[in-house]
Amino acid sequence: MIAVRTPLPGDLETIGKDAAEEWVRERFKVGADFSALLAKPYTNVATIDDYPVAAGGFLERGNDLAIAWSILGRVPAQGYVGLVRAFRKYMNATPYKWIEAHCIATFHQSHRWVKCLGFEPVNGERCFTPDGREFRKFVFRNDRNGA
Repeated sequence: MIAVRTPLPGDLETIGKDAAEEWVRERFKVGADFSALLAKPYTNVATIDDYPVAAGGFLERGNDLAIAWSILGRVPAQGYVGLVRAFRKYMNATPYKWIEAHCIATFHQSHRWVKCLGFEPVNGERCFTPDGREFRKFVFRNDRNGA
């Protein structure tokens, strides 16, 4: 059963060690501090049978805009659609009219995730991380913001 709740201590570490992206797993191995991220409003953890499998939230940017973030761990195939529905429900309940997601260009699983959530790619704009990796920008128009 999928449940969504506020993060508990250790949730991100559990999810991060199972993350598909190697650089995410490495960040958790070195003990990165994500406490400031978890303290943001609208941050949630999804569990399947009480095991944390995903976390996500938003960084507010003003003018009804936020940047979405998420970390997916080991999600069983039969739980993926339910997880998408749960996250989409929480996205629609936020006060943000526009939500952006930034995905590493070569990590196509993240592109699939945000497209399943309803994000659309922004074409023609080249963006880079501070360490030089290219990423793709996606946008979600939240017509039900706050509903």
